[in-house]
Order: sequence, then C-alpha cells, then structure tokens
Amino acid sequence: MLRILFTSDDLASTRFLPEPAPSLELKFAARGLRRGIRAAWGERWRRTALSAVPAPARSAVRQLGGHFSWTVSPTFAVSDDFDEAMEAFLELGVERLRAEMALYSSAPNSGVPLWHAFEGNREAGRRLAHVTKAAFTAAVQPYWADIRANHHTELARYGRLLACHGIGAALTTVVPGANWSEDCLLIDSPQDRTVHLHGRGLLITPSPFWTGPPLVGELPDQPVLLAYPAPATLSIRVGAESDSLAAILGTTRAAVLRLLATEHTTGDIARQLGISAASASEHSTALRAARLISSRRDGKAVIHGATVLGEDLVRLNTVRTT
Repeated sequence: MLRILFTSDDLASTRFLPEPAPSLELKFAARGLRRGIRAAWGERWRRTALSAVPAPARSAVRQLGGHFSWTVSPTFAVSDDFDEAMEAFLELGVERLRAEMALYSSAPNSGVPLWHAFEGNREAGRRLAHVTKAAFTAAVQPYWADIRANHHTELARYGRLLACHGIGAALTTVVPGANWSEDCLLIDSPQDRTVHLHGRGLLITPSPFWTGPPLVGELPDQPVLLAYPAPATLSIRVGAESDSLAAILGTTRAAVLRLLATEHTTGDIARQLGISAASASEHSTALRAARLISSRRDGKAVIHGATVLGEDLVRLNTVRTT
C-alpha cells in the first residue's frame, strides 16, 4: 500500500502538471521498449520505435529500461522541453546527481554505467544527453501530439472533478486504486511506502507509457511527484499520422480554424486560403455556431477569431516538437 499524508497546505497546493514531462515519458518508454506495454497500441509502437532507435542510443535505452526503479524524479517534471530538462539535470551538483540517479534508475551504488560514467564529468554528461535525446527522438517525440492530447484530456477531467466535487473526489477518481482515510491518500500498490508531504504539495501527471500502479518521487524542498497510468481509452496512434482536426471538421474548415488563431476578416480568410467569400462566410458561420470562433463587426467588415475552445482544439491536434 502506498500512503500519502497531507496537511491543509498540501491540499491547497496540490496541482496537475500543465504539460507532459519529456524526460519522464522517456523513462517509462524505455521500460516499455524492454518489457512491452499492456495497451492495444503497445506492440505496434514497440516494434516501430525499436527499429527507429539509432545504434549508439540502444545501450542508453537498455540501461534506462533495465535498471528501472519504482519511483520517479521531480526534477524531470521541471520543463516540458527535453533539452531544457537535460540541461537542468546536467547542471546539478554531484550530491544532487546521486540522489537523482537513485530515483531515476536504481540505487546509487548499483554500478549502472549510463549514469556513473558522467558523474562530475561534463563532457561525458554531454555525450549522455546526446544519446538520450536520440532515444527520445525515436521512441517518444513522433507520438508527442497524442501524448499532449491525452495529458490535456486528463487535465480537463481532473479540473471538472475538482470544480464539481472537490479535490478529494478528484484525486480518488483520477488516480487508479486511490481512496481516503482521514488525511491520508491510500493507493493500492505492491509498494509498502509512506510519504509525508510536509507542506511540499503534490504534483500529478499521467503517462501513456506506464501501465503499472501509481509511482511517487520525492526530493527535499520540492513538490512530490505522483505519476499514474493514463486510462486505456486514451491511445497513441502508430504509423502514418493523419490530420485529426481535418478528420473532424473537414480540410477547409480545419484550415479556417487554424488561420483564426489570429483575427482575420471574412475577406482575409478567402484570400489566404484561396476560397470564395461565400465559402469563407459559410465556414465561419459553422465554426461560430459550434462556439469555436467568435465574430464582431468593425464598420463594414466582420472580424473572426478563435475562442478558447477553438484554440484548445487546434493546439491538441497540432504536432509540437520539443
């Protein structure tokens, strides 16, 4: 049983990670490459990713996945950019590096060459960052649009639960196997561990590459990180990527919505997309009826712009590299 003890300050500062953490996803993906992932898309992803990992990075993948610890590192949640996260990691002092190694892979004295080869060696650290980035580029980055979309789906679910039922119900609904006993969040897990938050708060994130019980990582003076498996209903597409926004709205209407990330008149839409003014008006009317854009009149012109809902729809269906 995993036990997380809250104070009132912890409940007040508990929050959801705004974006998925690339380095954390790589940790889970590396384990998935070695052990497989219990998901409908897992074996297709594994075959595709393994074939894409360049030879110099395969050793890093084997070590990341082979020396897996049942914990996660809060430091790897500091940035949603892989290069920034690795840079922050390499800037840590030696003692802090040892603590991070223990959380990320296994015990500090385990002899894992991937980590200990660069302890205190800046150039070796750069080489490590290079091969780790190659592994990320092959196994995680091609699927980042879906990872982000899944993450934001869970964030929205958590937000609705929080708004309608409070933080207690939000946590026990979102985190698998969780329930409350007074000020303690109990999570069904093979681990027998008690975590005292002591005012640090809890930082929550889902991962599509992890299908085991929720995992916790803690370091002094940092929020405790809780990673849980994303629901099976949230999948990752493997293979040729299609324009999911166009599949919903149609090619032209999707292009109109993307264009309206900045305000444009009906005439602007027609000129920039090479469609008639009547077609631009028809598409903007449909998008406005769906509350994806708003329109306002300025003299004789009508100016259109995406609503927050429209912006979210575009953002979650647009590939973003990290």
